[in-house]
Amino acid sequence: IDKNQISQVVDNIVINAQQAMPGGGNILITAKNISVNENEHEHPILSKGNYVKISFMDSGIGISKKILPRIFDPFFTTKQKGHGLGLSTCYSIINRHCGSLDVESVLDEGTTFHVFLPASVELSAPISKPDVKHIGEGKIVIMDDEDVILETTKDMLEKLGYSVECKCDGRETLDFFIAEYNAKRPISALILDLTIPGGIGGKEVAWEIRKLDSEIPIFISSGYADDPIMKTPVEYSFTASICKPFTKSELEEMLNKYL
Repeated sequence: IDKNQISQVVDNIVINAQQAMPGGGNILITAKNISVNENEHEHPILSKGNYVKISFMDSGIGISKKILPRIFDPFFTTKQKGHGLGLSTCYSIINRHCGSLDVESVLDEGTTFHVFLPASVELSAPISKPDVKHIGEGKIVIMDDEDVILETTKDMLEKLGYSVECKCDGRETLDFFIAEYNAKRPISALILDLTIPGGIGGKEVAWEIRKLDSEIPIFISSGYADDPIMKTPVEYSFTASICKPFTKSELEEMLNKYL
């Protein structure tokens, strides 16, 4: 496993459980080895094999059946001071580890999150990724309808050496790009949100930009990793895709490869 990422999953789930118990309560964390097969244990997503199953059970307010299917959606939250990134981040991390994150809940009784991670009967060396260091220059345009994404991505890019223009919708992004293009002021790249509710999304923006510039790197960003555009971005006029919420190292890795 990636130790830091799995630690983040544990932190997020425990914090979520704590917030679900405003009057206090208990959090029970258990772990066991299981084997997914056709007889004893079946799972709709996981393939056959050995797994570590880690369960986080709280005695909190629970989650209604209406809301339950949406809790892993990026930016979905029922909290006044939240951005809905915690559980979607957990889901993304576990998915990248070829595991699964499941949930059971009963209103007024509590919630249990189950983390499944692939296991081996043999000892293996811990995953260690070399630190990717990227130093850039020039201007990058980012388009997103979520202020928290604009702010965090802008901060990441500025620390890497770029100047950043933030835009909230496709029309604004296109107008800015055309003005810069006509004035011959270069833009190094664009990072576009796939969907903008009630507005022009990344696909349409990229299509229009490609009529003027076929070479500029255009990256598509979304929390929906299974979308066909995210899986095969080149087929839709994009240079590459990056799943939200992404880390600084993931952003650096993409920029190193394509800029």
